[in-house]
Amino acid sequence: MSKTASQASRPCSKAEHVQLLSVSKTSDSFAADVISKVFPSAELASEASADAGSKVVTVSNLGSHLEKWTEDAVKGQQITDTSEPVEGRLGPVDVTFQFDIHTNVGTLIVDQDRLGLSSQSNFSSMKANCCVYRGKWAYEVMLGSKGVMQIGWCTIKCKFSQEEGVGDTEDSYAYDGSRQRKWNKTTQKYGEAWCTGDVITCTIDCDTGSICFYRNGKSLGEAFSCVRLGPGYAYFPAVSLSLGESLRANFGATPLRYPVPGYSPLQSSPVTDVVKTNILLSYIEKLLKIHMEVVEVPKSPDKEMLSKEKKPAPLTETRSKESSVLLIVAQVFDKLAPYLRNTYVTEACLLKLVLRLNDVTMATSHQPIISKLLDYMWAFMQGFEVRGCVENLMVSLLSSYRYTPTTTDFRNNRQYLILVLAVLRHQQTRRYLLEHELFDKVKFPMFLHIKPLDDAGLQQLSPTVWWDMTSQDDEPDETVSEEEQRNKDLYTQSVDVLRERIEEIEQIQVELLKVLLNHRDLADGKTSRQLFLEKFRKFIRENKPNSLTLWPMPVTLCFFHRMVQALRYYWDDFQKEDPARFVFSSEAFMPIQEFWSDSRDSYDVQRCGGSMSHLNRMLGFEVNKAQGLQLCQDGEVKPLEKSKSASIEYPSTEMPSGNTLMELLDGVMMLYHIAAHKQLGKMNVLKEHIQEYIQSYKDTLKKLDCCPIEMDDVRDELIRAKSVFLEKITEQARQICWVRAVIYSKQKQLDVAWLLKSALKTVSKASEYKLLFQYMPEFYLDIVIYSHNALKNFFHPYMLFESLPDYDELIKGFATFLVSHFADSRIVVTDTRDNIIQALACFTCYEKSLKVLESLPVEKCQHMLKALISPYENRSWAQTNWILVRIWKGCGFGFRYTHLPHLVPSKVQLTEFGSASLQKPCPSPKFQSLLGDILRSEPEAATRFIDTLLNQLNWSFSEFIGMMQEIQTIISRTERKIFIESRQLKICGTCFEISVCLFRVVEMVVAIAPTLFTDWTKPSAELLMHRLIQLVCLVLNRITQKDGMFDSVVSLYITGLESVTHYPMLSVIAGILTMLIVNADTECQELVTNVLLADHGFQITALEFMLNNHDDKEKGAVGGVKPLKEKQFDFRNYEEVNEEEIGNVETLISHLRDKQSTFVRQDSEIKDEDLCQICYARKETTGFKPCGHQSCRSCINHQMLIKKECFFCKAVITSIEDLQSTTKV
Repeated sequence: MSKTASQASRPCSKAEHVQLLSVSKTSDSFAADVISKVFPSAELASEASADAGSKVVTVSNLGSHLEKWTEDAVKGQQITDTSEPVEGRLGPVDVTFQFDIHTNVGTLIVDQDRLGLSSQSNFSSMKANCCVYRGKWAYEVMLGSKGVMQIGWCTIKCKFSQEEGVGDTEDSYAYDGSRQRKWNKTTQKYGEAWCTGDVITCTIDCDTGSICFYRNGKSLGEAFSCVRLGPGYAYFPAVSLSLGESLRANFGATPLRYPVPGYSPLQSSPVTDVVKTNILLSYIEKLLKIHMEVVEVPKSPDKEMLSKEKKPAPLTETRSKESSVLLIVAQVFDKLAPYLRNTYVTEACLLKLVLRLNDVTMATSHQPIISKLLDYMWAFMQGFEVRGCVENLMVSLLSSYRYTPTTTDFRNNRQYLILVLAVLRHQQTRRYLLEHELFDKVKFPMFLHIKPLDDAGLQQLSPTVWWDMTSQDDEPDETVSEEEQRNKDLYTQSVDVLRERIEEIEQIQVELLKVLLNHRDLADGKTSRQLFLEKFRKFIRENKPNSLTLWPMPVTLCFFHRMVQALRYYWDDFQKEDPARFVFSSEAFMPIQEFWSDSRDSYDVQRCGGSMSHLNRMLGFEVNKAQGLQLCQDGEVKPLEKSKSASIEYPSTEMPSGNTLMELLDGVMMLYHIAAHKQLGKMNVLKEHIQEYIQSYKDTLKKLDCCPIEMDDVRDELIRAKSVFLEKITEQARQICWVRAVIYSKQKQLDVAWLLKSALKTVSKASEYKLLFQYMPEFYLDIVIYSHNALKNFFHPYMLFESLPDYDELIKGFATFLVSHFADSRIVVTDTRDNIIQALACFTCYEKSLKVLESLPVEKCQHMLKALISPYENRSWAQTNWILVRIWKGCGFGFRYTHLPHLVPSKVQLTEFGSASLQKPCPSPKFQSLLGDILRSEPEAATRFIDTLLNQLNWSFSEFIGMMQEIQTIISRTERKIFIESRQLKICGTCFEISVCLFRVVEMVVAIAPTLFTDWTKPSAELLMHRLIQLVCLVLNRITQKDGMFDSVVSLYITGLESVTHYPMLSVIAGILTMLIVNADTECQELVTNVLLADHGFQITALEFMLNNHDDKEKGAVGGVKPLKEKQFDFRNYEEVNEEEIGNVETLISHLRDKQSTFVRQDSEIKDEDLCQICYARKETTGFKPCGHQSCRSCINHQMLIKKECFFCKAVITSIEDLQSTTKV
């Protein structure tokens, strides 16, 4: 490498086209003075120049002196040539990972230089293309993630699989810092836990047979000491990565970050070139400082000191000082440029120079000296040379930023970011990087990520930790000890200190984006912002779901937050230029014309109304109309005539189209949707983990207090468990410190709140355009739901949602969004509609949010309720029922519980909506009243609703009984081992819960609109009453049968069926019957009583079961499985049932007993030939016209609800005839 760089013929540089004059001190005293200050002393210069035939160093002979000085420096350090083959190593000069189908296992994404790996399969393995058999060798691995990876050495004989990797086979040795273990067929405890960004050094001594590992330069001790050596044993660097893990290896292509004395990198270093480059760069450094003294510093960072197009001042005998300096610089760069193309030299030499020149106090201002150096490079290096050098410099900067250890003062992060900012401020460099390197070889978003502190750093930053010992189910305790308060204050102070330091770094990162989003540097038809947008679009496409090139989600989250800040800055800046048409960033939204525009890259996303081609075909004319245009037959576009636009009025379009800020906003929205929200949720898991440890710690303390003193072994084990839990809580509390300061800070909350507001306004504005709303990308609707969820749940309790300045506006806007769109027919994407209705279901579970819904205009509330009771088309009816149940919860019979009564001690509750469904009951009298009014005023809609409700109830309970019978059959077997699939149990429990919820909705309807069942003057009321009573009797008989299937299965307490018990079903049935009979007037009471007693399935003992008034014998075993003992069911044993309700049940039973003794069934007097051929329960009373078939009134009413055709012959019914008159249909 050294010979190649120094001896290669180099094309003439631009500076060599300039005529060089022989200058002595007398002809150009300034140039001579510069030479004397920059280069070796006159005496050394004279000696060094003797062979060149010159006694004085001048501009004209400087080149020959430079070559001589660099050669002398190499000789003076006695450097040997490292380009020759080295004994003990086999393989090519450039060491990379090797593609070999015989040894590589799994799916790996490999970087272009074959040094970076990312695993896309279970356990992927790959080895390098060189091996060693003698001597001491080392290579480094820079971790891109911190999961399970095995890093080390292997021989060519090792065969890996997706279950066995490096260290799992004979003659392969590995270290895994995720599990802190070493591997060689067997495994042992070893090393420290590693973190993302750590540098792991792997060394092997082929003379003594030992392998060691280092973490960030710190030795982890000898891992293996008996490595087999000799003929046939040569060791390759090898790695194995689990799914989603990534790393980057350095075999010596760049300087090792933590070289180990005595060990050589696998790839030889260009030591000679490094020495020569350092000499030449030292001259450049001196020349830079002199140049800065003689040239006025530009005030604007975009004003270039010397660019590719600029020429040095004319050379005359009285040339300027600047021209003299540039002539000397040109001579130095003529020798320096070939070396700077080498990656190793760039990082070892040029990076160190720019770090010395970097002024860390100028965080957000222009650095002239860095800009001047870049001017030199673009002026005095060939195009291919400067492009390669700039690329290598940025790669080295990124590698240094990512893999330099993070300290508590973030000094290194700050230093590298300020330097990157200084480089990007140079216009020509910035534009080249944007066009060719950023996001590709130089993974720019990595600069926007802040590597977390390791455990030692967190402990140094937060020596005192604190955590909240109270859980959601605990009673609030206002007493806090002084020590606990002091710990809390110190911990909070640590969080604040960390947040302030992080925000300083984030501000520099935002400045990076502001520079790249510059829109005032137009050149070659494009600005920096337009170049950035091209790469930004590609970045988003690469990170869409199911892509193989997904970036790490922590990086994407940081990218999102920095983009929000930069976008808002430029948005407000542009608003000042066009205040009449452009809104402030606080009111930002995407105008709908951006969604139907074909000129924008829409990322191939699904629209609310389907595909883009379908929408253009169906709504193309409406799009033109909304823009006030019409397409004539000859293809000419003209303004739309007023007469043609009168049918549908569209609002005027807002804000100018085609602005790059719109595209940036759309990209930021997509960025949050594809990755940022997922990472916010992933970080939220930390809170759940620490709560689990805290609960375990509290349980252990209780057990320790109750443990007898004489039980030493038990107490010792409890003390050990207590210590383990305390250690875990302390560790996670420090991690929470980082999360609070970096992920869930106030600024991050404001960013997500701004996104929610922008998305809400976008949806609201687009909804005004009627069917054109279908052009809205469906992910905007998801963003509204996701961002609200993040603000409400993820940031809580560190940053309360209610603390936002525009909280009221946001929460009301979100409620309006849910109510307006959960049943929006314009949304054809089923998943999106399900997401909205599930969000509405969760929203109704909380008292505060329910009050927000009630505060909406009456029209909105009525719209929501009408949509809820409409036939269930293209949406989840289970979630719809849950919303209705939530409105009622707290008013029904014994329906005042949060958990089911028998599940409170174990805190186990099967529920679809998690914590949302476990909120305290808070019924909504307003919605109940509105729903009652709607049901009474719209009888047809009410009848369809109740009919659908009863059909669902019949289906769900039948499915439940069928699965319960299957479970009973399984447990009745005589085999010792009984296995029931968890999926089957889950479905069974879900069907039971759905049945209970449906019955609760029926209970609410009976309470708020009883006439739908009891006023038989209304169509279908009689039928609905008979169907309801029939269902009630069916369920009662199944649930209360002694030694029956339900009783037997429930008594076994099967895991997965915890929610299946008598109470929820019997309480709701008791509520329905007491409302219809006990709490009703005399006429209604008599009517319902007759229907109930007339039903063939009615048994008074089923009602007596509720109060344990029936005769009950000891339960027997089922199929050889003895049930557990339990108390007999009795409402009196439940605190949730009050005395008034128990009294109503007693009155109900007493009333029915009395009536049953005197009741005579009418159907017993019906002759067989007069029975209805459909139900066989009532007399035929109606005839169908024109076919003439007959049935009872109830059956034909039921049939007519579904379709107007004969049950028997399917002929269309034109009229129904009874004994009195003929009724037209």
